[in-house]
Amino acid sequence: MKLKHIAISLLGTGLLTTTSCVNDLDVFPLDPDITTSNKAYDSAESYTQALNKIYSVWALSGQDGAGSSDISGLDAGNTVLLRCWFTLQTCPTDETKNAWGDAWVSSMNSMTWTTAQVESIEGAYQRGMYIVALVNDFMNNIGNAPAEINQAQYAAEARFCRALAYYSLMDLFGRPPFITESNYSLNPSQLATRADYFNWIESELLDIYDDLPGQGEYGHAGQAAVDALLSRMYLNAEVYTGTPRYDDCIARCNNVINAGYSLADNYDELFMANNGENSTASKEIIFPIMADGETTQSYGIGAIILGTRASSPERASGIGSGWAGFRGTGNLVRVFDFPSTDESTWTDENILDKRGIFYSGSKSIDITTSYATFDTQGWSVYKFTNLNSDGTDGKNATFPDTDFPLFRLGEIYLNYAEAVARGGQGGSMEQAVTYINELRARGYGDHSHDISSSWLTANASIGGTTSSVQYGNLLNERQREMYFECTRRTDLIRFGLFTSGNYLWVEKGGTPTGVAVDDRYNLYPIPTTDLSVNGNLEQNPGY
Repeated sequence: MKLKHIAISLLGTGLLTTTSCVNDLDVFPLDPDITTSNKAYDSAESYTQALNKIYSVWALSGQDGAGSSDISGLDAGNTVLLRCWFTLQTCPTDETKNAWGDAWVSSMNSMTWTTAQVESIEGAYQRGMYIVALVNDFMNNIGNAPAEINQAQYAAEARFCRALAYYSLMDLFGRPPFITESNYSLNPSQLATRADYFNWIESELLDIYDDLPGQGEYGHAGQAAVDALLSRMYLNAEVYTGTPRYDDCIARCNNVINAGYSLADNYDELFMANNGENSTASKEIIFPIMADGETTQSYGIGAIILGTRASSPERASGIGSGWAGFRGTGNLVRVFDFPSTDESTWTDENILDKRGIFYSGSKSIDITTSYATFDTQGWSVYKFTNLNSDGTDGKNATFPDTDFPLFRLGEIYLNYAEAVARGGQGGSMEQAVTYINELRARGYGDHSHDISSSWLTANASIGGTTSSVQYGNLLNERQREMYFECTRRTDLIRFGLFTSGNYLWVEKGGTPTGVAVDDRYNLYPIPTTDLSVNGNLEQNPGY
């Protein structure tokens, strides 16, 4: 990593502070002459600013607006961590393809990346490790915080952010460099196995649990955020460690469900510009990546919203233009129900399940070629918007106010149901059915599409194809509920479908109808920019 403006203290990059308003984040740089930790951490306020700087890395590329980057060599727009997470978790899957001619697009669309530098891979890796570096520096200084700072809670929140960063790195790269405040090294090595990272993250989260409030302040971690992250990890534990942990997944889901969250009244309001201020939506959001069109301008959530609209937006979205990039695949559209099986009659307006938020226009359902076809192939995904729930525009026509719900109760219901269906103890099939039916009733508007317990464990075709897998109904339901929320790659890997030939989608393996790919693509390569300067690192197998 080539971090800018760092001498002794990583805080030289600048700090972020929050005001009392939920979405009002103020960014300002420190005095450029301040380069040491003992000067940077000189007041109670500076510790709060430092903690919020750590949180901000998911949303912001740098301290001086959307064109700045805390890490030299990374494009500020293309490598915001949220944008990279979105690209890596959705573009190679059955959810979306991109129509741009950028150098990274073809390899992401077709699952043919190599060790050649790709911005989204580089950005996810370096910015994830940047969070780790910031937290390590914070932990070396928090013991000196004045009495008015709750040292235990501040340290716990920072360690949650580091654990979350390592979770994303473990999920994407398997074995990233491992470094904490206790084992500082200019050339950190890796832990021996991916399971070692899982175990360390788990131990960190369990260790900080009692130092956090039950529900954290909106945008900050509380015990429920820890439970949500553990729930996701435990659901995928067999991928990460070789050993299933469904009992533990259910236990963590129960903790979140008992913490006081409830489903949003309207699904679409979860993804609107005022989702953090709207109490009917925010009651479901456990941990968001916060955005504000005036004070936190970046191409994180902005890239998702702008990137899914045509250059002249077909429908009001609270933005001034679009980038004509990301398009829904035919697999994504077909996972939803329509009044007829005759696809020629399908439009975005007659989807029965209103969680399917698209713009169809005159576009074909299927994408048959990648580039320059946004206006004719692949429905536009309008799930995220810069409109408020009252129909008014967000504050800025380029930079949305929309928070990204990294964890929310809807996912917890799905995690619970799948863990129970797969044999986990501590829950019940009856309760799992209830949770799924609550999600479906919100989508369809009534209980006419309720399911039974046999539905949870049945073999079912997925993505509108003839490919059938056990628990396929749950995989389809996860897509209907969670598409474009950056879980699809992880879900497909858990089901053994991401690289295999058992389930195909457009451009998988670089062909129009899709083919199986090598299992090495279940992980991304460790960037050669780090391997070339750190001889203690090993590349992932197959690269």
